[in-house]
Amino acid sequence: MPVLPSGRRFGLARSHILEPGTQWFECPEGHFWYQTPDLAINAPPFHPEQQVVCDFVHAPCPTTVAEAERFVVIVELFGERGTVLTGMTLDRRQRPDGWSEADWLAWDSWRQTADVRAFVQATMDMCRAQADANIGLGGPVTLRAASGDAPEEVRVRERAARERAVAMVREIQEIGAELGDHGRASDRAFIGALQDRALALRQELHALVDDPMHAPIAEAWHALGMVSRLLDLPEESERAFVEASRLAPFELQVWLELTRIRGERGDDEGAETAARRAVELDPVLSQPWANLAMVLLKRGRLEECREAVGRALEIDADDHVARYVDGHLRSRSKHHPEPPSDS
Repeated sequence: MPVLPSGRRFGLARSHILEPGTQWFECPEGHFWYQTPDLAINAPPFHPEQQVVCDFVHAPCPTTVAEAERFVVIVELFGERGTVLTGMTLDRRQRPDGWSEADWLAWDSWRQTADVRAFVQATMDMCRAQADANIGLGGPVTLRAASGDAPEEVRVRERAARERAVAMVREIQEIGAELGDHGRASDRAFIGALQDRALALRQELHALVDDPMHAPIAEAWHALGMVSRLLDLPEESERAFVEASRLAPFELQVWLELTRIRGERGDDEGAETAARRAVELDPVLSQPWANLAMVLLKRGRLEECREAVGRALEIDADDHVARYVDGHLRSRSKHHPEPPSDS
């Protein structure tokens, strides 16, 4: 466990991965169970006195060191035995907020050591052992118990349901684009036909997620969130996106959608939580930074907003959300100039 130049102490942990044989719910073959912070409820930075709410999720066993790094968590050490989650994993490649350049270089150097590589390899072995031990376990909800099918048939049905959900996402996007066609906004028959299509898709998706066989499919919950938002059902939409985020915590698009619906509902704190998670997932994409800037603008945190919008525009100078926020900030500065700083 390294002591960084700043004196802060950090280390690695894999205690969130369940021990073999301790989980009574079956999951797809080759997957393992682990705990992760429920980022729809609480997001980093975490604090030593904070009780972090976690959720159980499963994922395919990593097959390479690079894949395994995302399942090794970084913790900060306090006192003799105190630790706190940082919300970061070993695959992080960008210097965290609050870390000096010297801290980051020291950490990155330590990350390349043989001891860390051995820790990651042992984590891979633990994931595989948990997945192997989980095969055949019973419980209140299992794919085999729910379907009565052989494993191969289960996989075929799940794959078909997943593909159907992905197709519905595309169709919902098309409906949204057509509804946004201002040239036909007054065509009641046209609008009514689109809404009927959306309602039919919503009904199909409810049947899909209400089926225990298909409930764990993140794509279906994602599509339900999209069509519910389209039909002006914001509470249902947010619930669906939250469920999708629990099933697919590393899926960027889910967090972008969750940012959007929470912003529309006036939940700016929740929108910021989702926006920061999106930035964590893909800090080299402009959209997460632009969304975060928009949320910070609404919350009146202008210095943080300027930093976020600057990052977005550095990545993509044509990002329309970032340009809107930047224009608002410039207009505000023009009409409300900041007082000169003390010399």
